[in-house]
Amino acid sequence: MFLACIAALAVLVGPAVPAKDHYVESLNALVSQALPQGDVDTSAPGDRTSFLEVLSSEMFLHAEVGPFDVFVMQADGYASASAATKALNAAVKGLEPVVPVMRRYFGGEDGLIAGRRLPIVLTHADPGSGEHSFDQLVALLDWAEADYSGWKPAGNPIWTPELRGEVTVRTWEVQLFNLRSPAAADHGTAFFEHGLGYYSLAHISARVLRQGAWGLVPPWLAQGLIDELDIEAYGEAWVGGDWWERQTAGWYREGWSGFVPQGSSPPPPVTGPPADLAVTVKDSGDSWQHRANSGNRHWNELVADRGSEAPASFQFMAENESFLPRDRAYARCMLHLMLSVARDANQPPLTELLDRVPATPPSGMPDAEPITVLVSRALGGVPAVSDLEAMPMSVMLDEIAHPEISEQVEELGADDMLDLADHREQAEWLYRQPLEEMDWDTRNELWRLILEAEYYQQLAEWELIGASLDRAAKAAFGASATYPKRDATQNRVRKAYWDALQVQG
Repeated sequence: MFLACIAALAVLVGPAVPAKDHYVESLNALVSQALPQGDVDTSAPGDRTSFLEVLSSEMFLHAEVGPFDVFVMQADGYASASAATKALNAAVKGLEPVVPVMRRYFGGEDGLIAGRRLPIVLTHADPGSGEHSFDQLVALLDWAEADYSGWKPAGNPIWTPELRGEVTVRTWEVQLFNLRSPAAADHGTAFFEHGLGYYSLAHISARVLRQGAWGLVPPWLAQGLIDELDIEAYGEAWVGGDWWERQTAGWYREGWSGFVPQGSSPPPPVTGPPADLAVTVKDSGDSWQHRANSGNRHWNELVADRGSEAPASFQFMAENESFLPRDRAYARCMLHLMLSVARDANQPPLTELLDRVPATPPSGMPDAEPITVLVSRALGGVPAVSDLEAMPMSVMLDEIAHPEISEQVEELGADDMLDLADHREQAEWLYRQPLEEMDWDTRNELWRLILEAEYYQQLAEWELIGASLDRAAKAAFGASATYPKRDATQNRVRKAYWDALQVQG
């Protein structure tokens, strides 16, 4: 359920050098080459300034694309000026479609994304051939994260064999790409044209969902937000595929046989392909993954799916923790409604609600709103979710059928905590308890129970949100059997969507 980093794709192959030694060698090699004057001491912790100082050296080409600072490291596959310049120009051109999307959804003055510069660093290194520029970049970022975005201090890894074998290593703000990785190289120019933008939008979506809110992020929301931003930027989804079969209808060729008079010759034989050969191209594979359908957010297919025995359902996904290709198509479509077709100009979109820098008070509980509360707010407010959020802890746990948590809290002598509704208030109450009255084992157990209660509460709230979304989807599809392109159709869909959300399930 939690939004996670991209899984490892390959393990680095190279000489058997101890990891720590290789790390130090990689870091020092890059810093000493980029900053030969020796102003940076790598034995001390790095920071944002020292990271950007290295990128500002002559080893890197640089260009700005909207909020992105694109750097190309002139080493290994990009050692020549022409190769590095070609890669930089291709990256700039490929990222340009993302700029208006960023301006629309993250165009504020200050936030997790709004108002920030986001570095993207490209290199081309084959460790098997002794090329280590990507390792050097990863070591630099790992070192700088002692005081940069908070990624490494929060326990997230950077320098590992698995990550160094991936196409990208990222923190909250920085993306490093090894375009020699098969995940990029196998796509050729398409990775520059679309893949780089997709990864960047995925990076941004992950940050606002994981930092801008608190709690469970279901797959449909994590992937739906990425895909919707991606489709809006490029017209079709990066994730998906098109399969087809080529079939040739039956045919025949006229020939000749017989006798000819003495002194005559038969007609020349017919050669070459038969004329007017009929070839039929038929779509095959999983139609829910066809890129050709993604531009229209799979609308026609989802309308047809409403007549099936078990149509796509967010409530079903929440109850069964399922996420299949059809569910992803459904998520794309509903995020499109939320952010574009049915967007209410009088209230902030979900992306704006998420684009807030969180703070962590002394209690240790981040002050970010629960993700379910923000999604509910983007839907105009789901009353059943608001009701749960307002209930004291004990009442809420009875309502969602988890009274055993209340019993454990009572056994630990924290009855007063059960009267509090918000998990942040509960954490603050726990923090305020005198040390002489509550030992650390009890505190740790109560902290665990606060998190467990919030976990089950959000599971219940996702079912309630899913039911509201399903009603809105049904109404929207009923308002238009085909993808709404004309203003009149969009207005009809928008009204049906919001009317359905006002119905309490």
